[in-house]
Amino acid sequence: MIQAWLWKLGLGRGRVHVFYDEAYRLPLTGIESSVGIEPRGTDFTTWYLLEAGVVRAADVRHPVPVSYAQLARVHDARYLESLSDPATLARIYATDPSEVPVDALLDSVRLVCGGTLGAARLALARQGPVVNMAGGFHHARPDKGGGFCTVNDIAVSVADLRASGFDGSVAVLDLDAHPPDGTAACLAGQPKVWIGSVSGSDWGVLPPGVDETRVPDGCDDVTYVQKVKDLLARMPRSDITFVIAGGDVLSGDRFGRVGITLQGARKRDVAIAAALRGRASVWLPGGGYHAESWKLFAGTVLVLAGLGHQRITARYDPLSARFQRIAHMLDPEKANTAGKAPHWEPFSLEDLEGPLRLGPEVQPRVLGHYTAQGIEYALFRYGLLSYVERLGYSRLRVQVTSTGGTGDRIMVLGHAGGREHLLSDSVVEKKELQGETFLFANWLSLRHPRARFSDKRPQLPGQEVPGLGLSRETTEVLLAMAQRLGLAGVAFRPMWYHLAVVARGRFHFSTPERQGRFEALMRDLSSLSLVEATRAVAEGRVRLDGQPYPWEPDDMLCHLTPVSLDAEAVAKERERCHFTVVPAAAPEPVTAPPVKPEPL
Repeated sequence: MIQAWLWKLGLGRGRVHVFYDEAYRLPLTGIESSVGIEPRGTDFTTWYLLEAGVVRAADVRHPVPVSYAQLARVHDARYLESLSDPATLARIYATDPSEVPVDALLDSVRLVCGGTLGAARLALARQGPVVNMAGGFHHARPDKGGGFCTVNDIAVSVADLRASGFDGSVAVLDLDAHPPDGTAACLAGQPKVWIGSVSGSDWGVLPPGVDETRVPDGCDDVTYVQKVKDLLARMPRSDITFVIAGGDVLSGDRFGRVGITLQGARKRDVAIAAALRGRASVWLPGGGYHAESWKLFAGTVLVLAGLGHQRITARYDPLSARFQRIAHMLDPEKANTAGKAPHWEPFSLEDLEGPLRLGPEVQPRVLGHYTAQGIEYALFRYGLLSYVERLGYSRLRVQVTSTGGTGDRIMVLGHAGGREHLLSDSVVEKKELQGETFLFANWLSLRHPRARFSDKRPQLPGQEVPGLGLSRETTEVLLAMAQRLGLAGVAFRPMWYHLAVVARGRFHFSTPERQGRFEALMRDLSSLSLVEATRAVAEGRVRLDGQPYPWEPDDMLCHLTPVSLDAEAVAKERERCHFTVVPAAAPEPVTAPPVKPEPL
């Protein structure tokens, strides 16, 4: 039905030009666990659109970072100067200053801002829609940032267009779950500018002229879409429109309270695309703090491509799909598929060293296959090394040794602050479990020694330093290794409750009974934060049916070919078990010793 509407409106299948760069991902390792932001969201959307053929590689433009001269047209000099202070950026992104690599973070922000400006110029040239895969920093004001917004990319783009001679009218259609307070402050008093918004939050009085509609908490799709259509009816015709297709309007979003569905958001975007047909428009994702926020903006681009009817498979994992594709290219036996012309891909170094017998024979190989150079090359191809470099580490290298009994050790090291640091440390082996051979991780530690623990990122049991925020990527690398070696999958034994919680999306315990107890434990600790829950388990304050419950560090498995546990047995054990938590003991008051009089 939607497809028929699109063709009727002239929005049939067409090219969609997008601006994107891998450096859009913020180099902040703790925001996923502490704030709930999916740092890979921009990548997820882009990877899916490329994989599905919605966007062609030739239609992806790489932005040019905006200059400070361009930023200074909107933002105060004192504020721009303050951005070199990690504390300023830490406040904006709700993190600890030790975790902020100032240069890399500002490079990302300026790059995204350049993407919005580039999209605006291209939209005016094409008189059609252009997408920036990040942006919509609508909380950044001239003199301060906030709400994960450092600079206001829309206002900067408008100012640059004006400086280049553009004198047309501008509309900002802000459909983020939060109102456009920063954009309104940046554009206040400017002629030929209209700002309209449908949001779910009251952030105080906005400047005069902002057409703001607030919807109730948990708004249904029909009501929300009608409010958007009403706003579109009031919107004046403009020469260029900036659309923030907010991803935080979904039900269950951590910070948004609007509460619509993916289908409702898709209908919203169909209405907007129809209203802006044949006119210059720039589409931005804005906020989004839900596991499926990336799907919302992917749906936005599907609508612009005339594919608004196309659904995204519920279980589709863009990270897994991306890494599997790279692993396929790294395997020379799979790179040339039957019936197709040979497609050359660079071999990894261990492929060259093996058959050609280059290098010393004593060179250690992980699981009898991977050399240190081969692993480093693979990490480069997966994009992990470049990300770690953005965190402030240089001269990265991989070191491989044999532990002599517990497996092969892989270490990733890098320099910072005048010395070399251990960034990743793992020990892996092949292990028989339930009649199958798995790649078993006896030890895995991802380390970010330049960061420090804080109230925003508290220390978890077993941690010496904060992590790198790459646990999901590491899992995919291990799965690719297991697949290449013909193993059943990857397994490990979580020594702490929080490790099992983090891994539960891909792994399950090896028996239905153990899985059932784990699910019951998660259910009964759901009122606690992950930090509180894992500390309660580690401190022995959890009771199972009234008895002390020691954590069970049993094997968790991730099969390459999905295997289902006995659902009935899992449910039976889950319903049988009931956990409670004993409150932590209050610290005993410290009594000061009596003060002895000093001799005169």
